[in-house]
Amino acid sequence: MLAVSVSLSTNGSFAVPPWFGILGRNGHYYSGWYPLLSIVALPFVGPGLLIARLFHLPANFVAGVCALTLSPLLVAGTSYLTALLAYRLGASAKNALIAALGFAFGTISLVYAREFFAEPLLALLTVWAIFLEVGGTRHERNGASVLAALAVLAKPSGIVVGPLLVAHSAVKTHSLRTALAPLCGTSVGLVLYCAYNVARFSHVFAFGQPNDFSLAHLPAGLSGLLLSPGRGLFWYCPIVISLVGLGWSALRRVDTLLIFGVFGAYLGLYSLWGDWAGGWCWGPRLLMPALPGLLALTGLLGASWCRLVAILILLGFVVNAPTLVSAYDRIYWERAVAGVPPASQWSLPEAPLVRIWGATYREISDARHTDVKDLVRTVENPNREKGSWRVVRTVAVWWWMLPAAGIPRALGVFISVTLCLIGISLIFAAMYPTLRFRPQSAFA
Repeated sequence: MLAVSVSLSTNGSFAVPPWFGILGRNGHYYSGWYPLLSIVALPFVGPGLLIARLFHLPANFVAGVCALTLSPLLVAGTSYLTALLAYRLGASAKNALIAALGFAFGTISLVYAREFFAEPLLALLTVWAIFLEVGGTRHERNGASVLAALAVLAKPSGIVVGPLLVAHSAVKTHSLRTALAPLCGTSVGLVLYCAYNVARFSHVFAFGQPNDFSLAHLPAGLSGLLLSPGRGLFWYCPIVISLVGLGWSALRRVDTLLIFGVFGAYLGLYSLWGDWAGGWCWGPRLLMPALPGLLALTGLLGASWCRLVAILILLGFVVNAPTLVSAYDRIYWERAVAGVPPASQWSLPEAPLVRIWGATYREISDARHTDVKDLVRTVENPNREKGSWRVVRTVAVWWWMLPAAGIPRALGVFISVTLCLIGISLIFAAMYPTLRFRPQSAFA
C-alpha cells in the first residue's frame, strides 16, 4: 500500500515495482491490497519524497517514515471517537475518557499505531459510522452512509458495516426507506472497489487476496481469534473481559446490539477465512476495527468495576508495550532464518506475547552494532527478505535512524521525551476536573 502511494505521488499510477505486486493489466504489477489507505497517505508521502531529495536519502525509506506518522493520527482519532461514542451511549465524561485510554493503551492499537496496515483506518471509519448512526439525525445517518462506502474501500471486510447500520436504523426508526441509506453507501463502495479490481486485474472479483472462505475454518478461526495465545483477543486486549459486567439494561439496548453485531460480523467473517491468523502480525489484528465499539461499552460499567478495568488496561499495556521499542516481525524472521516451522497458535511458550521479550533484548543488542547509514543505503534493495531482516536488527524508534541523515540521536531523544511529556500532561489535564471533585472513585 505504501508503494502504491509512492507511485501515485511520482507517476500518477497505481502500478508498483514487481517485487511489491501481482502481474495485472498491460503487463504492469499492482498491489494486492486495498486502495483507500494509499490515497489517504498521499499528503504524508509527498513531503517524505521531498525530504529524501533534499538530504539525498532513499525515496522509499523516507516516504515510509513519513507515512508511518499517519497511523498514530488514525488511532488518536479513533480514541477520540471511542470517547464520544461512550458519552453518547450514556457514559459519564470520566468513563468515556477511560474507555478512550483503554483503547489507546490497553489494546493492540498500541502496536498498530506504529505500523502501516489498513486496520487503523477501518477502525476509525467503523466507529465513526456507529457514532453517527447512534446519533440518529438525518444528516448523521447520511454521513454514516458515506463512511459505509469508505469502509469497503479501506478493506473489503468493511462491507459488514452498511447492512448492520441498516438493521439498527430499521429497528429504531421503523422506516425501511430511512434505513436503506447505509446500504446504498455500501453498494457504492463495492462498485468502486470492483472498478478498481477491473483496472488492476481485468476481473470484477479479483481482490488480490485468497478467496479461501469455508465453514471448515470456523472452529479454528473462532477459537483462535478469541482464545489462542498466538492471536486471542482475550490475551492481547484483556480489557474486553470487563464487558461481562454490563447489566441487562445495557445489553438489551439496540445501540449495544449494533456494537456487538459489528464485532460478531468481523469475528464471523474472519473465522471463516483460511488465513484467520492474519499472517505475520501481532495479536488479533483482523479484529481491530471492532475494538473501539467494544471499548466504548466499557464506559457503561458501574463503579464497582473500576479497579478491574484499571488492572486490565495496565495488563494490556504490559502485553503490548515491548513493541514500542522493537519490531515484532523479528519473532517470525528468527524462525524463518533458522528454518524452524511456524509456531502453533496454541503454544504459550512460542506465542508472540512471550517471545517478544527475548526478541526485544536481541534487537537492542544487535542495534548497537548496526550502521544505520549502511542500512538506509541498502533499503531500496528489491530483495525484501534481506532488507526486512536487516531492519529488525535496529531499534524500532524513529530517532535511532537520525544519524543516517547526519542528525544526532540526542536531539531525537529530546524531542521524543518532550512530546511524551506533553501527551501525558494533556491526558491528566483532561482527567483532573473529574478526579478533583470525585476522588473516591476513578470510575463513577
